[in-house]
Amino acid sequence: MGNQGKKRVVPVIVLLCAMLCLCVGFWVRDRLVVKAQGAVVAHALTASTPVGVDAARSYPAETVGVDDAGTHVHRFLQKADYTYAAFDGELLGADRGEWGGELVFRDASGTVQTLLRQNVRGIVGMPFGVVVFTGLSHMGHSAGAIFRVEQRNDGAVVATPLHALRGAPGDVRWTTRGDLVFTVDYVSRGRLFGGMHTQCFLLKRSGDLRRQPCLAIAGG
Repeated sequence: MGNQGKKRVVPVIVLLCAMLCLCVGFWVRDRLVVKAQGAVVAHALTASTPVGVDAARSYPAETVGVDDAGTHVHRFLQKADYTYAAFDGELLGADRGEWGGELVFRDASGTVQTLLRQNVRGIVGMPFGVVVFTGLSHMGHSAGAIFRVEQRNDGAVVATPLHALRGAPGDVRWTTRGDLVFTVDYVSRGRLFGGMHTQCFLLKRSGDLRRQPCLAIAGG
């Protein structure tokens, strides 16, 4: 092959390599980068809640304290921070920080059943069922979880663990593919990198959970 032929082949090879790199780049981006859309979705009650709804969205709760005089139980009416209509009733949840929280189910007759005694951080309906985000990061301690809430054949509503988390989940958002992305704030006690840190995760519509680089979440 003469020099003229070699000169024509080289640009073609370069063009093919560029197209291959471009295709690989789009393939990687399509699988690694997710697009969040809309506002945070956790069914949190807001200050714009109509008058009269506060009472309907409250439920009996209690906290237990211990001092020199013994154990004290404080009973009160808790205003729900999160609510979700399901199973011919309503799921209600609260997050009181270090003072605890709970998830309860109130059926159509008004009977309240406690499902979880944990700080609720969001209630979201997904294709595979209703999920509840729980967790707390406070004073050097962090823990969290995702629960699935379902109704058994006998009619009982139960919450079962789906995924364990290192800390408190938050900023839960839908993606354009129908999955959820969210952050987890956790405490690390390492000498070099100790302190509060944040990770991002993707909860797929199938129920699978994977770590998601925060920089690979677009939009929001």
